[in-house]
Amino acid sequence: MTMYRIFIQGIVQGVGFRPYIYRKAVEYGLVGTVKNTGNGVEIIVNDRDFINKLDDLPPLAKISGFSIDRLESRKQFPDFSILKSTFSDGETELPADIFMCDDCLQELGNKDNRRHNYYFITCTNCGPRFSMIEDYPYDRHLTSMQEFDMCPTCSREYNEPLDRRYHAQTVACKECGPKLRLLHGKEDMSGSSDKETIKLATDLIKAGELLSIKGVGGFHLCSLTEDDVVDRVRKLLRPHKPFALMVRDMEMLEQFAHASEPEKALLCSPQRPIVVLQKKRNDFERISELNTIGVMLPYTALHYLLFKFINEPLLMTSYNVPGEPIAITETSASYILTHERRIVNRCDDSVLKVINDIPFFLRRSRGYTPMSVPLPVECKDTIAVGAELNNAMCAVRNNRCFISQHIGDCSKLETVDFLKSATKQFVKLTRLKPEIIACDLHQGYNSTLFAQELASEYGAQLIPIQHHKAHIAGVAAEHGLDDCVGIAMDGMGLGDDGNIWGGEVFDVKDMRFERIGHLEEQPQLGGDSSVIYQKKMLFGILSNLLDEDELTRLGLFNEKETGLYVNQLKTNFNVPYTSSAGRILDAVSALLGVCDNRTYEGRPAMLLESAATKPLELSPIFTQRDGKEILMTTPLFEFLLDNMDKDKGELAATAQMYLACGLFGIAKRRAGRDDKPVVFSGGVAYNRMISGFMIDNGVLVNREIPCGDGGLCYGQAVLANIDYSEKPNNVD
Repeated sequence: MTMYRIFIQGIVQGVGFRPYIYRKAVEYGLVGTVKNTGNGVEIIVNDRDFINKLDDLPPLAKISGFSIDRLESRKQFPDFSILKSTFSDGETELPADIFMCDDCLQELGNKDNRRHNYYFITCTNCGPRFSMIEDYPYDRHLTSMQEFDMCPTCSREYNEPLDRRYHAQTVACKECGPKLRLLHGKEDMSGSSDKETIKLATDLIKAGELLSIKGVGGFHLCSLTEDDVVDRVRKLLRPHKPFALMVRDMEMLEQFAHASEPEKALLCSPQRPIVVLQKKRNDFERISELNTIGVMLPYTALHYLLFKFINEPLLMTSYNVPGEPIAITETSASYILTHERRIVNRCDDSVLKVINDIPFFLRRSRGYTPMSVPLPVECKDTIAVGAELNNAMCAVRNNRCFISQHIGDCSKLETVDFLKSATKQFVKLTRLKPEIIACDLHQGYNSTLFAQELASEYGAQLIPIQHHKAHIAGVAAEHGLDDCVGIAMDGMGLGDDGNIWGGEVFDVKDMRFERIGHLEEQPQLGGDSSVIYQKKMLFGILSNLLDEDELTRLGLFNEKETGLYVNQLKTNFNVPYTSSAGRILDAVSALLGVCDNRTYEGRPAMLLESAATKPLELSPIFTQRDGKEILMTTPLFEFLLDNMDKDKGELAATAQMYLACGLFGIAKRRAGRDDKPVVFSGGVAYNRMISGFMIDNGVLVNREIPCGDGGLCYGQAVLANIDYSEKPNNVD
């Protein structure tokens, strides 16, 4: 009997793909089998053209590749059947955690349905995935749902190929599934049903209490948005960093924020991320001190049930100490709404921001992780561990890059432990046999120290990658480019010359980098301490223009500060020089009185962005040094000092546009020589005005990965494999 083996890779597990194949085969009267393997789905069928009949895939399924082989089989296939999954030494697309679909939402509200008001209602088309996976293939016994034995009715649904819950590993109901509990210390305050428990929880919220809620990938802290309540949340968690809101629907959202069509599409997508929106007015000032606010829609049955009893936006923020991982255990607020499903892989909410209709990932996590991003270079099995702040790692196999969930600030011990456990899990899930370990050039980063441990453990080649080259390589690889001119703008990264870079222009040929321009190097008083205290950075820059008396008369520095800083400059003690764009924006923020207290990463620059209105006329000033074109930043501060009587918003906008126009000018002049595209990446690319200018001028930006350090591992993996290809004997 002539049969055909069709092997399909992509997002084809945990998304209802096998029952879909079964139904299509039955529809066309075909015989054969379908099964999950460790690295895809295998179909044996008596129709070579069957792949072309798959024209209406399940909503979350995606085919990234397939192969077809002819088989001469002695076995007779009486019908088409679904076989038990098998292991193999390969990799497949790992399914992400997604929203609750419309079918489940209808059942949630249907009084005649047995899952009516059940907090954990899911099917093959929706619900948790990555957060509960322990190993592959994606079958129930390899997830945290193995702890819940299905009742006879759920078992029938699970085993019926034509049922929407066929092999839905999350299938459960009120009788057999995880239960919801409301705790106050050691006291169990739960009601007799999910609905009653949620009603009691919302009564607490409405009374002004703070409620810790166990979600898909960790705990949220939930409360009302009234100022006194938010102030208590800030005292507990973060003093200034913006919190996110959850709203019942778009109608509630539109009462206080603008949402464009691309923003609405993101909000309503199956991934249900937080989307940063422009405020309509200065509402929710305690929630967000910026002119923007992060908003998300409900994405679980529990969220929808909360809004049955509350008709206003809810503060919904990750429960974690700043920089540390999101909490996954019941050790948080005094009131806890929790459930029994164990979280295997913690996973924070994703955050996106739309600039000129292009979505930018501020944080790529729940809903997107661990879906792979292709790499356009030949790759060895690779681990890239990123850098230090807002970090993520990736595992690369067969030219597919699996980027981890948001890891966070790796200067914290707890976050380093999370980086290590996430790395081990990705190695396990992708069946990786690491040959290359990529890391940042900075030897003091905890991620670099971890990379050294990995290289020793696996006997792999350790390849450090310069920070800004990784940013540019990432955006270039996303667009399939080997040749380009790249602009990197961010806070800081160790340069090839040992200085701190951060406002760089590179000419890239065959992914080889020549630094052709950068911002003027400015003194960074106190080194890293100037990142926290922006007035130190400002003083160093203004010392180029003013003497000690003039600096004192500005009123920005007291006599003691002035004397201390002047002495530090004279002795050159702990005064590195930096070309960082982030430090320039910090200094402008301090000069204009916008912010001189950095209580979270990027705060001074973000407040400056919020304050910006319309720029004044100021042409960039350049000089040449050591064959490089330098954008001078001292003239920018001279201009600002001369115009301090002008509107603060105009001055804020002027500073941002000066950097954007200047670095773009350097890049454009070199790109025009060889007709190359210009690309742009780095943490400053989140600035709406700067990236808007770049996009308007045809510059390419990141699309699938974060332009900040959360996407750095992707660029590290690209360059490490190019570097490795020239070291076949692993010789440095």
